[in-house]
Amino acid sequence: MARSVGRIIALLIGLILAAAGALAQGGAERGRLEFVVRVTPASGRAEPARGLTVFLLTKSYRDIQHEAEENTPVPDLNAFVDGLKLSTELKAWMKKNHTVAISGDEFRSRVSPDDLFRVPEFVDAYVNSNMTALNQGFPEPKYNSEDRTLNPQKYEANRKAYEVQLRKYLALHPDSRDGMDTMLAQLDPSTAWSVENAHWRERTHARALEMVQKNYMAAKTDTDLDGRGAFEARPGAYWLSTLDGEALSGELHLRWNLSVEVHPGTASRIELTNLNADKKP
Repeated sequence: MARSVGRIIALLIGLILAAAGALAQGGAERGRLEFVVRVTPASGRAEPARGLTVFLLTKSYRDIQHEAEENTPVPDLNAFVDGLKLSTELKAWMKKNHTVAISGDEFRSRVSPDDLFRVPEFVDAYVNSNMTALNQGFPEPKYNSEDRTLNPQKYEANRKAYEVQLRKYLALHPDSRDGMDTMLAQLDPSTAWSVENAHWRERTHARALEMVQKNYMAAKTDTDLDGRGAFEARPGAYWLSTLDGEALSGELHLRWNLSVEVHPGTASRIELTNLNADKKP
């Protein structure tokens, strides 16, 4: 009995010593990463970035942002267009051209003569802008809305004849459609579409920060009065990142997203400066 107890005690002691050795070995394998953040403004004198929060990440923050974008549903332009109170022809034109902008030089360059006379909003804007400007020689319509109901055949014949006149005028005066923007401005849904995309960017940004906290943050610290900080971590590849935080100095607003290595049992040192600050595409 005593012999069995002795064996058990010896076994427990062995397990404890082995666990202690493993912990000691694991601690010895850890490395240290020391860094200093200095910003050089236009004056040319480097200044320490004090109180700047720096993160040690297991993945590039830019890649995390891309991952967040891929996992956040992008606004559907076609679905947005379907919800607009516009003609079927204009909606089809927007989907075909992958745009909702109906003003500006780029818009006008996309509108062919066939587009102009196929889309009711375009032809109305073209005619009304030229009629309002009292452009010399601009043809006047020979039909009205009453003809459509009272005499549809006459209305359609006169409409087609008027379109022929308009096409001839447009060919001779290409700049005659420059005034369309003013007439279409109140219909242009570009601002609403921009808001949709701004909300998407806000959602992706929030998701990226959440992913940093949950999945990719190894540690974080704030720089001291000399702009210095340090991390202790297991050996491997990491990223030093300030996320959206910026080091401010004069006109400069710098961020970092820098690849680093932590080596076992040694201290690595790196300096964050203007030269290795994050260059966004």
